[in-house]
Amino acid sequence: MEKAVSHAISVGYRHIDTAFCYQNEVEVGKALKEAFASGKVKREDVFVTTKLWCTYHTRVEEALDLSLKNLGLDYVDLYLMHWPLAMNPNGMLPGFHRNQDVYSI
Repeated sequence: MEKAVSHAISVGYRHIDTAFCYQNEVEVGKALKEAFASGKVKREDVFVTTKLWCTYHTRVEEALDLSLKNLGLDYVDLYLMHWPLAMNPNGMLPGFHRNQDVYSI
């Protein structure tokens, strides 16, 4: 994922779409950090979208903070509701573990 995002930026892509449930925010963030640090692109020139997962409908601020941490960003340009259906706030995504450093529920 990190290589794909780096390549996309190098060939001119300026909209990066991700989501908490894609489990790739950390890798996307690493690629963005490298692109910004190298001077290939400025933060204000990249439009970053991520999404609120369904188990966080009652904890939006917590979810956004987690996504920002995962992405290594101070802000996202667009924050969408992934699905308009709230799910059990104690539910887990497949492959997630309660004590993971990132992507914790």
